[in-house]
Order: sequence, then structure tokens, then C-alpha cells
Amino acid sequence: MEGLSGAGKSSVYEELIRRGYRAVSTDRAWKVHPDTGRPLRDDALWDEQKALSELERLEPDVLFVCGSSGNRDRFQPYFTKIINLRIDDDTMRRRLRERTNNDFGKQPEEVELMLGRNRSGERPAGAIDVDATKPLDQVVDEVLRLADCRTATSDSPPTPWSRRGPATGRSFVIPDSALPIGEPPDALRDVLRRETITRIEYSWSGDVLATLLQYLDEQGIDLIDADREGSVFVLTPDHRERYMARLDPSAFDGAVLERCYEELNGTAADGVGYAMLDGIAFLRDTLEALGPADVAVVVIG
Repeated sequence: MEGLSGAGKSSVYEELIRRGYRAVSTDRAWKVHPDTGRPLRDDALWDEQKALSELERLEPDVLFVCGSSGNRDRFQPYFTKIINLRIDDDTMRRRLRERTNNDFGKQPEEVELMLGRNRSGERPAGAIDVDATKPLDQVVDEVLRLADCRTATSDSPPTPWSRRGPATGRSFVIPDSALPIGEPPDALRDVLRRETITRIEYSWSGDVLATLLQYLDEQGIDLIDADREGSVFVLTPDHRERYMARLDPSAFDGAVLERCYEELNGTAADGVGYAMLDGIAFLRDTLEALGPADVAVVVIG
């Protein structure tokens, strides 16, 4: 499933998983960045080893691969159908302006780059266009129809670990000097409302993010200050320097993450590995957004 920035690939991916289908967000799980000097999110490639390890598995019967890449033609023989999400210019402008899952498209030159591609009708060879300006439920229903899949209703109960409406994880990048020390919670809320430079959201259950943080700590990636309690913690440029390179979703195995979640929570959670990979991308993107004089306040729940 292809589409330009703002077409809705991430939203469709999340809804497919919420309905119980297997899906991969390639931006979060397979992406690598060649050193070309062009915008990273525009120039991302798929890590061949990670992509092939997923594409060559016999299970599941249907796998939705959601994302674009500069080397996509290398993998076309593995796909039975290619779906292209199409939107108009006004929808693209609005979605790029309003989205909070990444910052690409916030700069005028990035918007113009995407609009130019949109007007050119750029699409993979043989792709089937889907009108992605429609409500998300209808877009996903059409994707499932084209994939010859039974349509699980959009109001079916979500898996316990999946998305529950509003984002359950948020990171707020603010100036370090604005961080209130020893102040009541209301003071922090006021600061976040007033001082936030960048906001990044995580859509799955807060239990997934909490479990992931525990797993990462066991791997030597310690993101939570032991002196802090509860569902709020702060990431600093020191965390960025020490850990950002290690928070590459393509370096983690979704199956291992799924087993970890099941062991730590004592419950079966088929597919949760994808949500944990998203959590790694969320933490990486938060650290990536930090400047030398910034901190990120991460709120779970």
C-alpha cells in the first residue's frame, strides 16, 4: 500500500491492525536512510534483509505492507496487489499541517515537493488507486475488498493491547529552561500548552509502551529516570546521544518483542510486535526532535 506523505498510510496501517489483520509500517520497521543529502523521510529505503525476512514467510496468509521507498521496485515480485492512496492537494496540505506522527511536511519546501508529486500523478506501476479523502473506515473497507479479505467491521471490539481512540503516548519537546522543577502537575500542563515546539503521538495501548520501556531497560537502553515515578518522564539530549542510534526499529525482531510482551503480561497478544516496533519508532522520533537546549516530556496514558 503506497501513497505520498499525508495520504493516510499510517492511519490505514493502524486500523488494519486494530481490526486483527497483519500489517507492517515500513517507515517504522524497515526504513534506512542513505546519506544523500536529500530529506530523509523522502529518501528512505527498505532494509533488504528485514523486508525479505517478512515477505518470504509462509504466514500469515495475507500481509499488508504499508509504506513507500526508493527501492520498492526490488520487492514488487512479492506483492499480489499494489494499492495507491490518492488525495487532493487541499487534503494533503491540511494533513501535513495537522499530523503529529512526524515532522516531514511542516516546512514550505517539503509541502511544495509533495504537492508537485501529487500533481504529477506519481504512482507505482500497476497500482490500483483508492480515494483516501473518504472517512478512514471506508478507505480500509475498500482496501480489504481489493485484497479479497473478509471485512471486519470498524466497530468490532479491538484487541486489548490496541488503539483505544485518543493517543495513549505523547511526547512534548520544550525548551529545557521551561521545564518546571518541583512544581505541581498543573504547572507542567501549563508549560506544555504554552511552550511545546514539537508534539509526537503514539496510538497503541499505554500498556504496550510501558512493557516496551521495561524491555528496553533490560537491553541496556535506560530511558526512565529511577527518581521519577508514574507515567511521566523526561528525555534529554544526553539520552539522544546515548540511545538514538540504538532505537532503530529495523534492528528489532517483532516476534521477539511479541514474546516479551506475552511473558511480561501473562497473556497471548497476537500481532502486538508491530505495536511495539511503533513504540520504538515513537521514542526514536522523540529523541531525533531534540535540540541541544531542549527536553522531551513523555506522557503515557
